[in-house]
Amino acid sequence: MESHATGECAGRVRDREATRQRILDSARELFTNEGYTQVSSRRIAAHAGVNVALINRYFGAKRGLLAEVIAEDAVFPGIFEGDPAALPRRLAEHLVRRTHGEGTPLQRALEHSAADPDLQAVFQERVTTAIIEPLERVLDGGDARVRATLAASMLLGMGMVRRVEGGTAMVRHDPDDLVERITRILACCLEPGRG
Repeated sequence: MESHATGECAGRVRDREATRQRILDSARELFTNEGYTQVSSRRIAAHAGVNVALINRYFGAKRGLLAEVIAEDAVFPGIFEGDPAALPRRLAEHLVRRTHGEGTPLQRALEHSAADPDLQAVFQERVTTAIIEPLERVLDGGDARVRATLAASMLLGMGMVRRVEGGTAMVRHDPDDLVERITRILACCLEPGRG
């Protein structure tokens, strides 16, 4: 009898996880294809085949769902691991790949919803948790937060120029030269201060 009860409990946990994952998958697909602003919680629920109340139960609201979808769509996968001396180059290579349009479909789709307050709030939190804090953890020295913030500013600034201007000059420029230039800039941002 105990094994039967344990099996039922495990089945419910698996069902909850499967339902939760179905909601995440539906949200990712709809956000990617239609943008965050155009998709309602009801639409996500219908697409996932669940009651809209489950979105609130598992994620708090559409904004919480967005945060989780963005967190799964890692912005900087594997960049912070490895030799700290090569960190500026890894960041530069990632930035040049993004400049040349190699972002994920979700990242490209969310750029069209950039003015949405929910997306801005989630993005601000994500900048801190996915860029600034991991950089701060791998840097030595008392001014690690300042250096991490400087590097993040550089990364975000290039992304902003790409969205506003299209980054056409950078896209036409030799990617290897861009990596070299950006590596030097990021190395300056990340080096310890003099004080």
